Amino acid sequence: MHSVKSTPLLAARLRNVNKSFGDGGSRLQVLKEINLDVRCGDITMLVGPSGCGKTTLISIIAGTLKVDAGSGEVLIFDQDLLKMSTGATTKFRSTNIGFIFQSFNLIPTLTCVENVSVPLLIQGKSTRYAEKKAREVLEQVGMGERMNHRPSQLSGGQQQRVAIARALVHDPRLIICDEPTAALDAKNGTLVMELFANIARSPDRAVLIVTHDNRIFTHADRIAAMDDGRILELHDMDETHPLPEILRHGFHA
Repeated sequence: MHSVKSTPLLAARLRNVNKSFGDGGSRLQVLKEINLDVRCGDITMLVGPSGCGKTTLISIIAGTLKVDAGSGEVLIFDQDLLKMSTGATTKFRSTNIGFIFQSFNLIPTLTCVENVSVPLLIQGKSTRYAEKKAREVLEQVGMGERMNHRPSQLSGGQQQRVAIARALVHDPRLIICDEPTAALDAKNGTLVMELFANIARSPDRAVLIVTHDNRIFTHADRIAAMDDGRILELHDMDETHPLPEILRHGFHA
């Protein structure tokens, strides 16, 4: 865990955000007056029971889901997502945001290099450039010796490192992770969190992790505890602030 700067750059700033699904009597409010800052240089974790709104919240931060009409503000690196067109949001996301999923989502017929190249190819980069950059990032995450292997030839921890490389290859400033250690044993989970810690040391880069895994809470700089569509507590992790009871034992998936 690294020290928190006094005036960090904000990767995300959300104010009074609400999100509902459905209409009339079937309307379900999933997020309720959410206020959250995600700071660069930090690992921020969103924790809470299944169905509390965590995935909906990161989808809004990523720009893949819109808030309720007239609801609050969503600023990502000072850019107002609510005022962007769909095309502009997609372009902004492809440049500034990287995603890492629990299920890895690697393409089974492609090698590690080819999988990691995909985001750059989508951006229109040449195959030669994309694969060169992919190799560099795979080396950084400790997968240099297996970059020509396919996913079926890798362990779960190795597949997750390839997924991390894919999320980093286009140099995004915000890395969003959905349960990145849930499918890993303790050793591989620790290795993955050490990679995230290195990523988050950059003063202009942030890591946001949704997790139920209380084994990794100690790697966080800040933890936002959610339930029933609200943020119940925003906890700064340092020696003067012991982990509160609501976080000590984690949440059930």
